[in-house]
Amino acid sequence: MVLLTPNEPYTLTPLPYTLPFMEPKRLLLIVFKGIGDVLLTTPLIRALKKRYPAAEIFFLTKKPSEKILINNPLVSGIIIRGQGALKRIRALKLDTIVDFMRSAPSGWYTRLSGAKRRIAFHYPLGFLFYNIMPDYCDRGYTVYNRLQLLEPLDVKDGDIALDMNFTGENAEKADAFLAAGNLAPDKDLIVTFDITSPRGHRMWPGEKFAALADALNEKLGAKIIFLSGPGELNYVENAMASAARAHLLAAGLDLLDLAALFKRVKLHVGATSSPMHIAVSQGTPTFTVYGMQNGPENWGPPLAIHGHAQGGLAGLAPEEVFEKIKRHMESLGILS
Repeated sequence: MVLLTPNEPYTLTPLPYTLPFMEPKRLLLIVFKGIGDVLLTTPLIRALKKRYPAAEIFFLTKKPSEKILINNPLVSGIIIRGQGALKRIRALKLDTIVDFMRSAPSGWYTRLSGAKRRIAFHYPLGFLFYNIMPDYCDRGYTVYNRLQLLEPLDVKDGDIALDMNFTGENAEKADAFLAAGNLAPDKDLIVTFDITSPRGHRMWPGEKFAALADALNEKLGAKIIFLSGPGELNYVENAMASAARAHLLAAGLDLLDLAALFKRVKLHVGATSSPMHIAVSQGTPTFTVYGMQNGPENWGPPLAIHGHAQGGLAGLAPEEVFEKIKRHMESLGILS
């Protein structure tokens, strides 16, 4: 572990020293990235609260990720990045910040927060912002990697379950959608499809997802629901138009509605994106199609209920993916 002095923030050769241990009482976690990244940090909230039950835990993030945390009883407050955020942070009188971003904006929030203990993974200029910087060690699944940042706080926990809580209103909306499509969760083999990703290199072509949906419907009797988030409707509709069979489209569901829907389906299939992580948070089995630039080692939970196919996305055939999904469902007892 590298412990660096905060006393000379502008020198390139800071002197190491040891911070006296303080039991954290008011902490801030910082994640600016996407919805999935925030969700992958929720096990740390639980681990901190388990180790320090009296601690207050706050979270700094972007507006789209707020709903991931809004129903989490372990979170004392959510701060949205932007105007007024630093004032709110300073008013909290924090003693500890854990920054997962290692970016200039998150670094300045950290440096100017007033917190005495500022933690991030080590990088060359990190001493400008942080005074505790453990070396990063790749432990596989992203949650395991992030849990490393809690070790300076004497928090060692291996629980990787993701936390996302929806309300009764969200459950009613999910039930209404299924009823409108004549689907019964206790009778039908309902499978959701998320075919988009913020990163193009993670996207299997839409027409291949459509062919896969046709095969699952024709050969296994699965009822397929294509999901569409903000700005994705045209792409999803074009993909569905290439299908030979009729499938349902779920558009207009927010993140909490989506969590409630996943609680009612047998399997979620898709790319590496936030819906996959939301499905994981609900204990729903998943099957993810990975390209060669990312894989299940970091993004897929190491649990048997989560399967995958990986390869060059342009050459990966729907027939091959279908056979792997079928074997995955058989292994889980989903197919009768």
